[in-house]
Amino acid sequence: MTFNILQGGGNAKNVGFGNELFGGSRIDEIASAIKLVKADIVGIQEDCSIKSNVILNGLGEGWFRAGKLYSKFPAKLIHSNKDRSLEVVDVKLAGSRVVRIVNCHWWPNNYGPFLAQEKLKVGPRVDLYSLAKIVEEKGARRGGTRGYSATIEPLEEAIEEKRTIFLLGDFNEPSHLDWTEHYAKNGSDRWVDNPTGTPLRLPVQWPGSVLLGKIGMIDSFRELHTDEVKKLGNTWTPPYPERTPGRRPYGEQVLDRIDRIYHHGNNVKVVSAHVVGEKGDTSDIVIKGRWPSDHRAVVIEYKWKN
Repeated sequence: MTFNILQGGGNAKNVGFGNELFGGSRIDEIASAIKLVKADIVGIQEDCSIKSNVILNGLGEGWFRAGKLYSKFPAKLIHSNKDRSLEVVDVKLAGSRVVRIVNCHWWPNNYGPFLAQEKLKVGPRVDLYSLAKIVEEKGARRGGTRGYSATIEPLEEAIEEKRTIFLLGDFNEPSHLDWTEHYAKNGSDRWVDNPTGTPLRLPVQWPGSVLLGKIGMIDSFRELHTDEVKKLGNTWTPPYPERTPGRRPYGEQVLDRIDRIYHHGNNVKVVSAHVVGEKGDTSDIVIKGRWPSDHRAVVIEYKWKN
């Protein structure tokens, strides 16, 4: 499971997730979501509990913690890149099988879909292929890359060692497997309330997901749900009231699948892939009560081929 819990599950009143809306704390709802889907391994993004174990305590007995990864199996932190919000963890499963987990949170700056929105506002008759190229190039830059290299390096090392690998994260960038020619022709407008008359649905080769594909990482959700038009799997962002503090009007949002899980290894098969969130058409698994984050979560079930 991958789950961006928003500001460590704390009092995020500045963006509309104040503790008073959750009976004093969001931790119970976060833990309930993890328990509901019966996750065995959870990569948390925006876990601010460095000096406390509020999430671990909320999950109860039988859980281990290694950095921002929570597991029902023994876990060991191998590497941490705090500047890039990335951790590498080894998890020892039953039968002495060890899997390598990489948990990442890429930089949100220069979010490509927002760049596309601004271009469409200025000139809605712009050539969409030219726009796609501009967004692809500018969206990748943050005075450097979004976090690609820091993620690719430990993955390539694990691939070289022939390990079974899982990559979990909030990538803050769409996937080229979603922004396809097929979707550009047949998909819905990603812009919630688009005033331009030109639907936001471009074929874009988003650099991050392209790089991951080139080294052999498989997008687990998209491997099972192969039609990106019929099954969007959007994790960004659940609806919220107008005038929510710290957030753009909901009509200005772009709906996308930026929280993803990848795998690598010939002995792994995807059994199921679900979006977890609030009541509505987008969530496959719904928790009772108010959803506690601005991101939906994703849970993938795997089985061993041998």
